[in-house]
Amino acid sequence: MFAEIKHLDNTELLTKLQNALRVAISSHFAELTRQFDDVCGYAVCAPATFEHVFPAYQLTSELEANAPGSVGLATYFPPEWQSFGTILFDDSVNSLVSEIANRCWGDDNLESNMIYDAMLDVLIDLKRDGLFGERAINRFVTMWDVGGDESMIIAASEKLNSPDVHTCVRSTFGRNA
Repeated sequence: MFAEIKHLDNTELLTKLQNALRVAISSHFAELTRQFDDVCGYAVCAPATFEHVFPAYQLTSELEANAPGSVGLATYFPPEWQSFGTILFDDSVNSLVSEIANRCWGDDNLESNMIYDAMLDVLIDLKRDGLFGERAINRFVTMWDVGGDESMIIAASEKLNSPDVHTCVRSTFGRNA
């Protein structure tokens, strides 16, 4: 499979990544909601080097155990979530991500913003399909560039969450609502 990936142009590679992520995120989120009845946050995370792309999730019960009644970084900043960095997507995603990482640092001119945009498009499509449920004050979906600031979280929040949640996100990160 990996030899097949090397022969794809960048557009085809990103399309394959999007298709693999749609399946992986749908499967992972469905498994989470079968296992837990209080999933309130979901994120797709990747460092700028793209050596891996991974999911993170937050449970309402974990938020309440850490800071009952408060809204803050633990609510909207994936590295503060209990699950951050503890799970990876499957090999079909990982092999594509490996080739993407090679192209980011090679002569193929695959820019990180193109990859993040492709990943965000998947989350937007899955949101539109109803995977994450209705936009609500107790539901947060985002993505984050590991090692970056909160700007990607805020940008993704606007497209993936209710206006009330997005206002809370902006406030949490000290941005004017």
